Amino acid sequence: MKKKIYVFNAVGLDIFDRRHRDLINGTRVIKVQPAGCPKNGTLGHCFIAHADSGHFIGLVLEKSLKGINNEG
Repeated sequence: MKKKIYVFNAVGLDIFDRRHRDLINGTRVIKVQPAGCPKNGTLGHCFIAHADSGHFIGLVLEKSLKGINNEG
């Protein structure tokens, strides 16, 4: 099953919380669920990884993610 791809555009605290230096606006990401962590959506947050490499990025606000068409 293909994971849904999102585009990251920082809003709210994601603008000021720059722990993820390589995460810039326009980065294509996927939601991931690390073992032992709260479910995605808890308090409006979710865990993400790079869409192309699968490299884990961290925790961001769900409002910073916009779904894109997954064709092709």
